[in-house]
Amino acid sequence: MDQREIIQKAVKGKFKGHQTLNAKVPLRYPAALERQYKGITDAYMRIVNQVASEHLPKIKEAAAAEKASAPRADGINDLMATIQSVFSVMGEDLEKRLDEFNIYAKLKELSELTTKLSIRQWKRVVSETLGLDIFDDYYSGQFYQEMLDYWVSQNVGLIKTIPQSTLGEMREIVYEGYRNGRTTTAILKEIQRTYSVNKKHARLIARDQMAKLNADLTKRQQTDAGVEEYKWSDSRDGRVRPRHKHLNGKTFRWDDPPVVDTKTGRRAHPGEDYQCRCVALPVFNISTLNIPANPKK
Repeated sequence: MDQREIIQKAVKGKFKGHQTLNAKVPLRYPAALERQYKGITDAYMRIVNQVASEHLPKIKEAAAAEKASAPRADGINDLMATIQSVFSVMGEDLEKRLDEFNIYAKLKELSELTTKLSIRQWKRVVSETLGLDIFDDYYSGQFYQEMLDYWVSQNVGLIKTIPQSTLGEMREIVYEGYRNGRTTTAILKEIQRTYSVNKKHARLIARDQMAKLNADLTKRQQTDAGVEEYKWSDSRDGRVRPRHKHLNGKTFRWDDPPVVDTKTGRRAHPGEDYQCRCVALPVFNISTLNIPANPKK
């Protein structure tokens, strides 16, 4: 008798003559870890604000001096040269501080925490539904490594572009503002607005990418254990989009994701759609079950 047969025989009573068995405990979206990711992006973007706050007064002083002096043909050119010089220094300063922040290490740690939480939830579902204890070290080593390395690398790329992009947008605001005779106050307000927009964008990335990581971990665990179907479970709050609410409680196959956008026909599993906080609750099938575990004694 092989491992699969041993497991199927051990859990037969749990199915009570039925082919399938729904999970007896829920899986939860990692909201606390999403907040932690947002905290990382907030701190990362704060560096941009700090650099701007320290260097922009030099441009403000140069603009005030240019305005106070007698009109000179080369006055605006001198101001433009100052702007270019200041932003060049800002770029170097920003890059240095961002390197010291080490976004890679922080996201790597976050991915590991998310994995631990996901494994803990999955083990509880298997234990309380099937009466099986998954091998303690089964998910260690290389089981998730390629997936996590890809997620960290992708997220570092997504987040790292935002500060330099924000700085570039600030530079254009300053250039065009002074060329067109806008007041310094108006220019600074526009800079702050741009910073706020990009900070919000970074936070949206955090929510979206945390959901995708959680979805990937869930799919890998369930399909590896022979789970072919799941029930869609939404987050039961006011932010659930109508289509996802419609999918709630319905059963789908891992090899055939449901339509999440009726206009485009786009398909996705829970957590794969943009900023989706839904989760997939496993539907265990006794004929396909292949869980790496020992029956409880």
